[in-house]
Parts: sequence; C-alpha cells; structure tokens
Amino acid sequence: MKLPLSLIACSLAFSAFSSYATTESFSATVKVQNSVVLTKGNDLNFGTIRAVADPLGVAQAVLTINPEPDASPVSTRTDVSPAIISIIEQGSPASFTVSEAVPNARLSITDPTANTLASDGQGLNEPNFIVDEWKYFITSGPNANAYYLPGSPNLTADADGSVEFNIGANLSTANTSSSEPYRDVEYTGTFQLEVAY
Repeated sequence: MKLPLSLIACSLAFSAFSSYATTESFSATVKVQNSVVLTKGNDLNFGTIRAVADPLGVAQAVLTINPEPDASPVSTRTDVSPAIISIIEQGSPASFTVSEAVPNARLSITDPTANTLASDGQGLNEPNFIVDEWKYFITSGPNANAYYLPGSPNLTADADGSVEFNIGANLSTANTSSSEPYRDVEYTGTFQLEVAY
C-alpha cells in the first residue's frame, strides 16, 4: 500500500518536531502575611504631676492627654475633692506607625487590656493610677487629622500600605482605698496595642 506523499511529509515533520521537545520543572510559591508591622515612635507620657488620692478610693482626679499633634495644652485635669492632680510639666501622646499593610486597607485598633501604673516595689497600702479612655488620632494616610472611630474603623493605609497615629488617654487617681500617699517616684505600666485587618 502506497501512502500519499503529503501524509508522509506531515508524519516526518511531526516526528522531527517531537524529537526536539524538552521539559523543565519549576516551583510556585506564595508568602502569606496576615499581620501588619506596628512600630512605636514615642511612649505615652503623662508628664510630671502632683497627685493626691482619695483615701477611700471613691473620688478620682483625672489627667487627660490629648492625642492631637497640635493640641495646646496637651494635658488637662479635673479634680474631685479630696483627689487632686496638679500639672507641673505637660505630657505627650504616644505615636505609632503601621507599615507593610495592604495598600488602602482599613485597619482596626484594639485597646490595651492593662490599665494601671504602679511604682517600683508598690506598697500594699500605696495608691496606684488607672489608665483608660484610650483615644487615637490619625496623623497620616487618607483619613489624616481625624479621630479613630472604634464603631466604624477609619484607620486606612495609604497607597504604600502605611499609616500613622497618636494615642492619648486618661490617667486617674486610685479607685481603691489606701493609707499611704503617692511617693516621689515614677509610676509605670506596660501595655499591648493591637492593630489588625
């Protein structure tokens, strides 16, 4: 049986191309980064004060740090006798930068759970301070110059995935009974802040 010349030519061409085919393997990867990078700029500083606690822990004097960069004054106070806070030196808000977020992503802030400042070697009957009423002021990004809204999160990253904000809060005299005065020392506390999608 004779095959047509055209069919023979096609067969030879297919055979020639097949003999030169090669294969190569390759890998595929994806990096998952569900968390953002949160970097502290400055700690929260309540300044230098004179403080007197209510021995019964009923009345509380309150010092407020305004998180706005241009606030004047930064520190304000409210006394409720016999509790007293007097400002000697103004404080300053904490500052943070979020980076490596999804561009233009909306982020949420979770308040710290810790809420006390204590002295080193805090005495049993020595009053401490209470920190609460956290306030966040956005200083960069699409919603710059606005307060963060917990009920409708508006901390939004810019096109580079970054955004900055300040933190203010209230410092109150002790809400428990005490028989000792505040000492002339620093009262400190460590707080954990969370920023997430």
